Amino acid sequence: MPPSTEPTDAATSGGRDETSTPKARPEATPANPAVADANADRERRRERKRQARRRREEAGYILEDLRSGERILYLQEVPRVKASHCRAWDCAITRLARSPIIRSQYRFALKSSRNMYYGEELIEYYHITCIERLIPNLAELVVNGHLKLDGWVSAPLGSSISIESSTQAITDWFEHGGRTFDIQCYERFKADHKEWTGEISFRNIEHQLGHEDGRSRVDCYYCEGGPAEPREPVRSDYFPTEPAAISLSRLLAVVSDEPHIDAWWCWGRAKKGSETKRNAGVPQEASQ
Repeated sequence: MPPSTEPTDAATSGGRDETSTPKARPEATPANPAVADANADRERRRERKRQARRRREEAGYILEDLRSGERILYLQEVPRVKASHCRAWDCAITRLARSPIIRSQYRFALKSSRNMYYGEELIEYYHITCIERLIPNLAELVVNGHLKLDGWVSAPLGSSISIESSTQAITDWFEHGGRTFDIQCYERFKADHKEWTGEISFRNIEHQLGHEDGRSRVDCYYCEGGPAEPREPVRSDYFPTEPAAISLSRLLAVVSDEPHIDAWWCWGRAKKGSETKRNAGVPQEASQ
């Protein structure tokens, strides 16, 4: 018999019905949150290792220049008339503030008298905290003569710390290789010595006014000995025997009256003319 010409049922014959709607594919199963978190942690660890490797590389270049005598690192006050950009490869402040300009009161300057370009000395500038991240043991640089003061470095105008006290504290930090005294020791000594000087001057003026001819008199209480002069304050009464270790960034933050030396969160408000006052203590930090 000839084959049947009647249509066959695709469902019963196993053939494919071209007019039928294809079945939808099953939705992808959502990723396991624990697996996603583990992958994210693994990526963060890789990034931290990469950043640490770059910091070691950058620090190696700087230390090589310092140890060879090609360059010297200087602590400077930041001038307000010319902008300087931080040259750190991975400057955290640049990421946060979206600007490489150093707006802090202080900066590091990597100078070289041999590296000349068209007769001008090439200088690279860095945030204080950027160098401390690269080279944590700055005290060693001070001892070896690789880190020095560049000119007058003191508390900024408007700080509650006096110019004299801040200058001496910073100078002592360099002289003692990363160690200095509590800033209040300097402040108390300065205030008491100023009071003593005023008292001595007042007594001398009062005594001189009692002698118009400038001669001593037998019946003068002061000429005959008078009251004993107040004892002059001496440093040993105000300062401990040994200075204490403190990071340079922390010391500069204290004399600047700021909680952090690179107070980038205040820069926007400073541009608008608002003033931010902060009182900071002087904690003594352990040696790094």
